[in-house]
Amino acid sequence: MIPESALHLPIQDPYGEAVRRRLYVAAVCCGLLLMGFGIALQRLLNLQEPYLLYVAPPLFVLGLFNLWWLLTKRSLLIAELAGIGVLATATIIHVVLVSLGPQVQSAYPNSGPYWALVCVCILAFLTLPPRRAAGFNLAFVVLVLLLPWVLPGSYVSRYAAGLLRVQFNAVIVVVLIWGLAWFRSQYASQTDTQELLRQMAFTDALTRLPNRHAVYPAVEALLADAAQGQNGSIFLVDLDHFKRINDQYGHGVGDEVLIAAGQVLLNCVTEVGARPPTVGRWGGEEFIVVMPGTTPERARLRAEQLLSEFRAWPWPHGLKVTVSIGSSSVRRGEAFSALLARADRALYAAKSAGRDRAVVYGGVVPVSPRLKLT
Repeated sequence: MIPESALHLPIQDPYGEAVRRRLYVAAVCCGLLLMGFGIALQRLLNLQEPYLLYVAPPLFVLGLFNLWWLLTKRSLLIAELAGIGVLATATIIHVVLVSLGPQVQSAYPNSGPYWALVCVCILAFLTLPPRRAAGFNLAFVVLVLLLPWVLPGSYVSRYAAGLLRVQFNAVIVVVLIWGLAWFRSQYASQTDTQELLRQMAFTDALTRLPNRHAVYPAVEALLADAAQGQNGSIFLVDLDHFKRINDQYGHGVGDEVLIAAGQVLLNCVTEVGARPPTVGRWGGEEFIVVMPGTTPERARLRAEQLLSEFRAWPWPHGLKVTVSIGSSSVRRGEAFSALLARADRALYAAKSAGRDRAVVYGGVVPVSPRLKLT
């Protein structure tokens, strides 16, 4: 069954906000552990590492605030944008401190800032639209890579070859991430197109209800339930004198009435322990309601309620709109054609008896006059 709500939901981010939030919580927790370990090591060994002395402590506090923000379900977009800004700023400061700070002789250049660069690029690709992420990352990578070479008194003259290797490795990783981000955007675009085509194929363009094709799986599920001894019913609902509405008020008003009729039918109540009803446009001014778990007695009661709801609905332009309803319940081992034929006969009987009434096949018209099908 394709539920009506699924046909109206906007196309979602393939990663989903909940998934991204969990990912960020895990990443922030790991970052806090690493920073906490580094700060503790700095205090214990008196390393005099500028980054651990001046940048890590405020970054640790901001990380705690960010974790609280994420865990309390506050705006994820704000957390993402703030995270990009803070990490980018911390990375630039780290590059400056490493470039201007004392270097251990024969040591491999500090690669910490460039791993931070990679993390910022990943977060930007996850958060920003593809073009903005590409532009931001390009500018950020160029800035971080050039800083050590333009700062006066930098350690580049002593570690040029090693620094080039570190920066080259960082660029390779960023390019790979860029490629994955491009692939992700292409996949998401293709998925969006497929979802749009699915919606067009299974949704009535006017009422936004499932169309006939989308209703078939729900009916098949109803027949499968019958094979297991479970109850189920269908309603065929036809607007009374709809052609007269179109002729007197125009097709625009007729369209408004059809849309409103779909909204009334969506009020169908789900039976206890059963799947929700499926409401679809069967064609023209005729609708179908597939009601799992509904016995003939419950179908009769629900038909009465629907008739009352249609009479009381605030129709556009002060119209009085009524419907005729034909209902039939599933039988073990039967085909859809037999189920539909009984509902159609019941609908015809309701119209023949004067309209604005319902007939349950094998039951009675729930409003006067009463009619029984045999």
